[in-house]
Amino acid sequence: MKKIVLAACLAAAYGYAGFVCAQTAPAAPAAPSLGAVLAATPGLSITGYVASTYTHFDTVPALRAFDTSQNGFKVNQAAATLAYLPSSGAGAQVTVIGGSDAKILRQGETWPFNSTASQFDLNNAFVQYATGPVTVMAGKFSTLAGAEVTDPANDNEISRSLLFWNMEPGTHTGLRASYAVDPAVTLVAGVNNGWNFTSSPSSTSKTLELGASGTPSKMFSYSAAFYSGQSPLYGGLPTGTLQLLDLVGTINATDALSFVGNVDILSKDGAAAGGGKGKANGLALYANYTLTDQWMLSARGEYVDDKDGLITAIAGNKLKELTLAANYMPVKNLKLSGEVRQDRSDQPYFSKDGVAVNNQTSLALQAVYSF
Repeated sequence: MKKIVLAACLAAAYGYAGFVCAQTAPAAPAAPSLGAVLAATPGLSITGYVASTYTHFDTVPALRAFDTSQNGFKVNQAAATLAYLPSSGAGAQVTVIGGSDAKILRQGETWPFNSTASQFDLNNAFVQYATGPVTVMAGKFSTLAGAEVTDPANDNEISRSLLFWNMEPGTHTGLRASYAVDPAVTLVAGVNNGWNFTSSPSSTSKTLELGASGTPSKMFSYSAAFYSGQSPLYGGLPTGTLQLLDLVGTINATDALSFVGNVDILSKDGAAAGGGKGKANGLALYANYTLTDQWMLSARGEYVDDKDGLITAIAGNKLKELTLAANYMPVKNLKLSGEVRQDRSDQPYFSKDGVAVNNQTSLALQAVYSF
């Protein structure tokens, strides 16, 4: 009996001690919130967006970047960017895109093209080091060329231009250095694996990149880019030299009205009939008018002279397109857009009900949420 009482007393004492310890033990420190981490690290940011569209064509879609559905809805892009890019010192950026657009981007990163590419694309992934006016980047980064970008939140039209998809690169994998002379002039030079390729296609040399950009005044800004290197793109000899001169200028006529011009001069050795240099020239003009904080109207017109059939495989063919778009932002991070577009070709190039025709009309609706 005494043993039973003693055991009960010991059990009670042990339980009480455990209870006291449990009550007095210090709590584990809580992990910092994402907001606290971002606030404590100036320059560190996490951003992204989700974009979905509806498109309707009266033909089989052609000469388009991401508009491949004749009549249907698509989740084009869901993207996230993690960036730490201080004005001085080391930094990095990673952008991952998922969706139907990402599959198309992935298809163009290998040679031959990968028709079964994943619907995820590592669109940007680079490290950089900045010191004074000099910045050096290594990895995969966006091109210097063009007036439009992959991110739909930063374009005023839903569809991409003929120049964007048919005459300009999208990304480069390599090394890039820039020198900011002053706000009016920044000079860029680099070497990379070519247009969009994450690794150099067999037997091709590297591509040289040269650029200049700046904002001389509030009213005017400009950029110029030059690319030259061996590439299998645009037919001709697999190792023929591909060159692009790209010029972009922006005029802010008023706080509400702006105009943009984009000129591309493209050539490829061995791509013309008889083995000569193939050429194509393109011009895109944009007008943007901000009605209110919520409404913007945009228009784009293009002309492409496909002298040697680099784009349409029809020498001497000429392409034209006109796009009218409206953008509405009911809240800060949501953009709702609608556009109507017509493409025309001097020679029958588009397919309608199995018949070759010289025009293509499309309607598009888009919603983009950014965070």
